[in-house]
Amino acid sequence: MKNKGKKIEHPAESFNKGRLHELFYNNQFLLVLSFAIAVILWIVLAFNDTEHFPKRINNVSINIQLPDEAQKSGLTVYSPTKTDTASVAISGNTLIVNQIKNTDLQVVPVSTSQITAPGVYQVKLMGKNMSALNNFDFNNIYPSEWSIYVDRAAKKSFPIKLPANMDKIDTSGYYSPGPTTDAENVTISGPETEVNKIDHVSIEYSAGNTALTATKTVQAPLILYDSSGNKITPDSYVSMSITQVNVTTQVQPKKNVKVLPTFTNQPAGLKLQGDSAFTVTPSTIQIAGPKDTLAKITEASLEAIDFSQINTTHNSFNQQISQLPSGCTNLSSGTTAQVTLKNMNEYTSKGFTVTNFTKMNVPQGMNASMVTQSLNVDIVGKESDIATLTASNITAAVDFSNIQETGTTNAPVSIKVGGNKTCWAYGTYQASVSLTKS
Repeated sequence: MKNKGKKIEHPAESFNKGRLHELFYNNQFLLVLSFAIAVILWIVLAFNDTEHFPKRINNVSINIQLPDEAQKSGLTVYSPTKTDTASVAISGNTLIVNQIKNTDLQVVPVSTSQITAPGVYQVKLMGKNMSALNNFDFNNIYPSEWSIYVDRAAKKSFPIKLPANMDKIDTSGYYSPGPTTDAENVTISGPETEVNKIDHVSIEYSAGNTALTATKTVQAPLILYDSSGNKITPDSYVSMSITQVNVTTQVQPKKNVKVLPTFTNQPAGLKLQGDSAFTVTPSTIQIAGPKDTLAKITEASLEAIDFSQINTTHNSFNQQISQLPSGCTNLSSGTTAQVTLKNMNEYTSKGFTVTNFTKMNVPQGMNASMVTQSLNVDIVGKESDIATLTASNITAAVDFSNIQETGTTNAPVSIKVGGNKTCWAYGTYQASVSLTKS
């Protein structure tokens, strides 16, 4: 019971304590330990001793200020760029040095007086203090020299030329207006010496082995060429407004369609039965367009022929082909067709004096009256209809829609032939009218 409450020491713990006790009484161990502690203390002190051990600061901007004459002559610094930086080593009062950041410093040339013309100049660099803090020195600059590249700035616009070796088209059944790009020009900026080397701009393009039967769009990089046709690889100081374009070769199916005339002021009783009533030259044209649109087109219409311009001796007209649907193209050589009315020997003309006037589109709040009381008109029609036609069947319709001021003036007149006749008035007519406020 004598050992009750007394801690029994484990044999391993007793052994470790003994070994540790022996170490601290071992001179060699103490020598090594002292040396290690001294080195650690030296490193800690050296790290904080910026008077004897300079501190290196990275990412310090390089600022190049050209002489006034160089700036007046238009010289621009292309190297170093705004993203180029250097490192500096500074020494001095530790409290001061440890406060210095890279934004408090700049690296500048020792001198730029030799820069007078475009070229590359090797200059020595030095540090510049941009802060309000002092009591430190610049020890080293990394790198200590820089190749300054200066030139005059230039900007030119070049049309984008397409190469000759573009895709072929299956012209037996298809049409293409040719390849186009989504940009017509590229603007190139940079050192004048480099920009002036460029003669033209094209694209890098490889044509397919088979003729196209459908629209093709590809993305193609722009290629710069000198005057001898050699490729130019632009340096890093040259910038381009675009570096690639989308090239589209539109391919559309072709189709032949019939050409048909149209008419205005055609008598209600006159029916023109196609080929028996007129000839059209050319009778067909070839068009191209989107497949779905082309499937809906069976004919191409001509600009309307006004019957007021047709009589027994004037029955042939050159008319424009009307505008085709959006996206379609007329592939024929001409844009007009000749229309000749047949069977004009069945028609005759006769003069009539018209006294029956009607007024149309009289302005509100106005009174309209006729100054002209009669009109002599020339009526064309089949002989059987002309023989039974009287002046009472003819009406002169006066249009006031373009007359707004009071007074006497001329107004256009349209001649109407009553009944289901094959007759019409030849020529244009006007009548003198008067307009007063009501």
